[in-house]
Amino acid sequence: MMRVAAVVGGKNSGKTTIIQHLARELRDRGYRVGSVKEMPNAGWIDTPSKETWRYGEAGAEIVVGAAINEIAIFVKRRLPLREIASLLAGIDYLFLEGFENERTVVKVIAAKDVAEVQRFYDDLTIAVSGIIAESKEEVEKASAFGIPILNCKMETKELADIVERKALPLFPNFSRCGECGYSSCHELAKAIITETSSLKECPLLEKEDIVLEVNRKIVPLKAFPRLFIKRTLMGMISSLNGIGQVEEIKVTIKKP
Repeated sequence: MMRVAAVVGGKNSGKTTIIQHLARELRDRGYRVGSVKEMPNAGWIDTPSKETWRYGEAGAEIVVGAAINEIAIFVKRRLPLREIASLLAGIDYLFLEGFENERTVVKVIAAKDVAEVQRFYDDLTIAVSGIIAESKEEVEKASAFGIPILNCKMETKELADIVERKALPLFPNFSRCGECGYSSCHELAKAIITETSSLKECPLLEKEDIVLEVNRKIVPLKAFPRLFIKRTLMGMISSLNGIGQVEEIKVTIKKP
């Protein structure tokens, strides 16, 4: 199951450096690592001078550029984070640069000083790093937050240990669900990182046997609708002639 952590902070605070060191350390531990950089001030990544841009303008929704050593996939529309993550099958740890408004993702704050820690701190913050770690005075001020402040260059292993222990999968981000006993996915995430609860409390993470996608968006399912859809489809399909044993069913319904 993919675990996700966001590295958030102000400009030139060390976000990229933190992700570089964490990615290298977790890779050396045998994990597959991915990253997504939020670019709120950029309209496009692809450029008009490229053939890939022209394919997109012609109507291609997904364009792939295949080079000798890498590929680039351009999806010509904005995707929510859950859909971006669904494109990264097989990744163990996904680092987000930015995305500070994600309510159920744990955060490492990259800060230049204690004022930036104050700006980005919330109850899913698991560590502080960045330029602040090089100033004994600023570290002492920020220690009032009660979270580890680590130099990502000198204390990479310790920072990676925290991420390995506390990074969480992407929750459905329901404001009301109730199946876990908490009022929201945010409250459950907070309880997990303080070690007063565990991932086992979320039945939507435990079961991924039904994936419902409506209008290109994945819809998280609670226990009853998941069971209802599964049993209904399995029963209907199994009764058809020549089907045999059913391992997987995919249904696409398009409005005429």
